[in-house]
Amino acid sequence: MSPKTDEIARSAKSGVGPEALIHVGDRKDTPVSVRLIDYDQAEVREKHVVSISECSTYATTETVSWFDIDGIHDPAVTEAVGKEFGIHMLVLEDIMNSTSRPKIEIFDDYVFVTLKMLEFDSRTSALNIEQLSLIVSDKYLLMFQERPGDSFNSIRERIRTSKGKVRSKNGYYLAYMILDVVIDNYIIVSEQFARHLERIESMVLRKPNERTMQSILAVRKELLDFKRNIDPLKEAINTMIRELDDDMAKYYRDLYDHIIFESENLATYRETIVNLLDLYHSNLSMKMNQVMKVLTIITTIFVPLTFIVGVYGMNFDNMPELRTRNGYFVVLSFMFLLVCGMLIYFRKKRWL
Repeated sequence: MSPKTDEIARSAKSGVGPEALIHVGDRKDTPVSVRLIDYDQAEVREKHVVSISECSTYATTETVSWFDIDGIHDPAVTEAVGKEFGIHMLVLEDIMNSTSRPKIEIFDDYVFVTLKMLEFDSRTSALNIEQLSLIVSDKYLLMFQERPGDSFNSIRERIRTSKGKVRSKNGYYLAYMILDVVIDNYIIVSEQFARHLERIESMVLRKPNERTMQSILAVRKELLDFKRNIDPLKEAINTMIRELDDDMAKYYRDLYDHIIFESENLATYRETIVNLLDLYHSNLSMKMNQVMKVLTIITTIFVPLTFIVGVYGMNFDNMPELRTRNGYFVVLSFMFLLVCGMLIYFRKKRWL
């Protein structure tokens, strides 16, 4: 995405150590909210967390606790969560940096996951990007989002209704379900890109113009952002697979397969963009050639006519044709027949 004037730039962290947490991303003044879903096979408990200090008690229970933290712009909240759960300051720094590269880091007590949630706006050809960070352990999952609202209500409903395996599994299975939703959204975005490319191709074939070129360049830029945000996940999820037991690793292998599939689709889309650019320039060249051909034919027709008119426009006294009674009509008729003959010749040569 292009830099915005209301963003806190990455350079703001220059020369500042990790002990000073600084938010990098869109400026926000809204308070950070924390929601909790605590569950096991027997029951589900939901609440809005008022004080971060009450969170630590859930880290040692036998239940699975899902903390949904909406907002990464408040250093005080992020630092408080880090202290309660023993999260390394470098991890907290990455959480507050919305430009962080997607990755997975393995620690003794937890796994840190950061990635991007994507949404494609076909009207503006813009890729909307939101950072999602997860702190995952057997008994709890901390989810940091840049802003309220997400696509995880289906997971919450499965927990409430005890549908599927989620209530009988640990925090890593919950993390898998969240990642699965995010990657499913990648598939939706990929399909939207495909439809958008089809519309651009139709524009290129029908009537290419400067707006068409701008559309091609805009979607190429967004595809590069798409690729930049999903390619690192291949190695990240592969790292996760190696660290998990076989029962849990099979779920993450499914995520890995989806990421590989989308990465291959992106390669196809990039080739399509190159082909569209070539097609656009070829069509422009063909249109230019058509214009040049018409102008050349017109010029060729008028050269002999101009010569004839020039000869009889010299006004010498000793030019008998100037005094011929029907000379004017004879010359006009000859010029008309000459034009017709040239057009017939061009037609036979298939120049017209």
